[in-house]
Amino acid sequence: MRSLLVVFAFLCWSLVATGGEGKKTPVGHKMKLGSHRPMEGRVETIDYVPHPIDFYEEYSVGSKPVVLKGAARDMPAFKFWTDNYMKNNYGGETVAVEPGKKENRTRVALEGSEMNFGEFLDSYNSSDVYMVDSLPKPMEQEFMLLHNVLCGGYTKFVSMTNVWFSSGGTKSVLHNDDADNINCVLSGNKEFFMAHKKYETVVPFTKGGHVDIDVDAVDLIKTPEIRKVKWWLAEIEAGDCLFIPHYWLHQVRSTGRNLAVNIWWHFFRNFNYTECMTRDENGLEVRKDLPQYKPFSGVTIHEGESHRKRLVDVMYPTNAHKPRKLTKKQVMAAVYAGDEDEDEAEKLILQAKKAATAIFNAGNKNGDKYLDIEELYTIDADLFLELFGAPKGGYSLEDLGVKDDLVDDRRAEGEDDGGDDEGDEGEGDDDADESDSEGDEDGDRTDLASSNQARESAASKDDLDIDFERGPSEEELSQQPKDEL
Repeated sequence: MRSLLVVFAFLCWSLVATGGEGKKTPVGHKMKLGSHRPMEGRVETIDYVPHPIDFYEEYSVGSKPVVLKGAARDMPAFKFWTDNYMKNNYGGETVAVEPGKKENRTRVALEGSEMNFGEFLDSYNSSDVYMVDSLPKPMEQEFMLLHNVLCGGYTKFVSMTNVWFSSGGTKSVLHNDDADNINCVLSGNKEFFMAHKKYETVVPFTKGGHVDIDVDAVDLIKTPEIRKVKWWLAEIEAGDCLFIPHYWLHQVRSTGRNLAVNIWWHFFRNFNYTECMTRDENGLEVRKDLPQYKPFSGVTIHEGESHRKRLVDVMYPTNAHKPRKLTKKQVMAAVYAGDEDEDEAEKLILQAKKAATAIFNAGNKNGDKYLDIEELYTIDADLFLELFGAPKGGYSLEDLGVKDDLVDDRRAEGEDDGGDDEGDEGEGDDDADESDSEGDEDGDRTDLASSNQARESAASKDDLDIDFERGPSEEELSQQPKDEL
């Protein structure tokens, strides 16, 4: 009888340990993120800051993270930003803070609250309050742009800055960003779990742009996809900067008094090599000698670039090395903002037509049926901002709806809907659509299905012949003349 009880107890334990499935418990189950497999290695570390041309070609286009060891150590921000200094000089600034050091991206955590910077400095060491805000304007003069972004066009695509300030112990969610990012630690240490952008299509992302797991106790039975993720480790200390390529997955932990500033800029395809070159005394073309830093205070934030970036992503599907041209209809599919409310679907589709027409007409310099990558970059970023407003982390009717007073209601006037039907049956580039099991090292994603989540309506199907629930198909995106691809 006793032996039967022992066997019964063992079976019960086995069921609990395996989630009731009778299978072996996955390695790393209910443990810290990264425990599911050994790391692939450490992110490359270099003790110099590359020239902008080298940085663009090897790390930005190459989608390759890198630690720039000691890159921030000569910044005024690194030297001066003690609590007392900041309180005396910037204590009157209003800053945004979040409750709790372990990010969960609930509505309360995202909204947080505002407080006087001086009050934050007095309280952060004895509370869980965490400052997450854009860099206050007066402090921009002491935070520097690094040598690697001082020519070529980087500053034209800067979209945002953030200050991350706590007493340590913070833990972010596993997420990715749609912009390139340099994060400079001015105090404390940070540890980054990093995974290639190809895993964005492997793990289950929420609409909020993160993976819904407990980073301290990952449930590998509930989220088995995590077990497939190969990862790298980046450890940075005060004075170091880390480059995080767009769409790379990352999860961040901090220790010690922790102060960091990061700059996001949208990846761009029109690097200005001429801006980085000069001629020597013999008339030979050579690279410009650039300073170590420039103050961030001279940079203008271009919020409209995030909307241009969506079109760039469509023009460069996964593994494509040459950009595709887009018709008005395809531009519309890229900018379309889905909404859960079916009653709003037709309105949103009409607004997308208006926006696509305005964008297409502004860029289509040669008057043909397509918008190409060179034409896309001639469009003023302010037009995107006027049409869509400032990005707010998502694409909804409220956030992305086209302002009705900026463009005419073309349907009411009986005009063309902006779609080019003639010539849409061109052949596609099969080579550009082949998948790479190792991911795209120098291309960009074009997972429009995840961003175009509107319900299909009669207006979308009958008027445009595009299924907006899934976004444009590869066939629709490849409707180009063969010799253009």
